[in-house]
Amino acid sequence: MPDVKELVALRNGAARTGELLSLGVSRRQLQAALAKGSIDRPARGVVALPDADPLLVRCLTTNSLLTCVSAAECHGLWVLHEPEKVHLLRSDGRLVSDRAVVHRQSWVAADLGSRLASLADVVLHALSCLPELEALVIAESAVQKGLSKDYLLAQLPGRRNGRARAVLDLIEPGADSLVETLARTHLRRAGLRVRSQVEIGGVGWVDHLIEECVILETDGKEHQKPASRYKDYARDAHAQTLRLAVVRVGYGDLVHHPDQMVERVKAVVAARLSMGRLPVL
Repeated sequence: MPDVKELVALRNGAARTGELLSLGVSRRQLQAALAKGSIDRPARGVVALPDADPLLVRCLTTNSLLTCVSAAECHGLWVLHEPEKVHLLRSDGRLVSDRAVVHRQSWVAADLGSRLASLADVVLHALSCLPELEALVIAESAVQKGLSKDYLLAQLPGRRNGRARAVLDLIEPGADSLVETLARTHLRRAGLRVRSQVEIGGVGWVDHLIEECVILETDGKEHQKPASRYKDYARDAHAQTLRLAVVRVGYGDLVHHPDQMVERVKAVVAARLSMGRLPVL
């Protein structure tokens, strides 16, 4: 006899009663599980675990799929800011709540039984919907995972998709995190020459090399560990013997104070250039 709670758990914590009945669950079992409190009934024809993700339950009760920034992290993509509204994919385009953003178009069907739009749909919706940098980090991380940039471009023809295509033009391979993507974008827009993921003899791979004289490293939480800090100090010391300045910035610098970060880097670049001959790399 199938276990109701287990079957619902296998469906991300929410399922249609018709689906469970087709799997051999009896109505008596459903009633018993509801009476016991092991499942809830958030809407007619839908049951869910008490701790089910409310967004996924909402998708099921409204015949929707999570998409755009609301589904990005579930697909393992980078997200710059948590959304204020839930983003849903509904083929009829009907707005189910004033707290929702509804996307209508779908390019690639979602997996059967999934509560999430396909990876391609999530990225294409983000490109068409979100502010530039928020769309960029989602799209760049998707391309890093193997989604074809050429495929995305092909789905965005015409003048009305010009802004989305412009975001795709900013993508480069190799970034390990959204902070690397943000740093590269902000610095280039400030007029600085930036090469990303550069290997320097004796130093190793660096996140960014600016104007061929300043290394910019974007430090995440792993750099706070004593062993990592010791390694960073050694790398920085060797870089300085090569006449390369080193600037380290963190998540807060790039997400909350990008203008200050840019001015700080420009000042270091100016100081290094004033010293004369640049290193040969």
